Amino acid sequence: MEEEFKFIRGKLMPMFYHLLYPRQTVLVVGATKEKSNLSAVAWITPVSAKPPLLVISLNKNSTTLDLICTSMEFVVAIVGEKMKDAVLLCGTTSGKYIDKFSEAKLAQVKAKQVSVPLVLEAAANIECKVLNYSTAGDHVIVTGEVLEVHEKKNGKEPVLFTKGKKKLFGLAVD
Repeated sequence: MEEEFKFIRGKLMPMFYHLLYPRQTVLVVGATKEKSNLSAVAWITPVSAKPPLLVISLNKNSTTLDLICTSMEFVVAIVGEKMKDAVLLCGTTSGKYIDKFSEAKLAQVKAKQVSVPLVLEAAANIECKVLNYSTAGDHVIVTGEVLEVHEKKNGKEPVLFTKGKKKLFGLAVD
């Protein structure tokens, strides 16, 4: 088994976050009037039911993060197994250089509560407004309040999970 090691507090240690896989993978959408972008994200979790809150963690150099911090809104698209190629593209290329919606052949749909578009092909979309964000090492933690949820009613496609290192797989969830 190939292990990745990194110095943590002066000691050479395995990359701890791989111990937390598999994790559900989603697309996070950020947008302004001029631009929209998608990022593949596995570091996401609900943190409150009342009010409904979730947090996402984005690399501090992320184009999507820049758009989210400008608009103070974002969308989480719950992706199915059929979107695997689009997720890989969105997770391995920069939105600074390409239009990820176009390159991934994904359609934008107007949201109800936020100005950020939904992803038509997603199994579900969650509209969020940013409550706060803070730097955490090389990432920024964004807390969003869930404003609206859109879930497709036509069947249950397996949702996408990652095992790390671009290894994606579908898992049926009831």
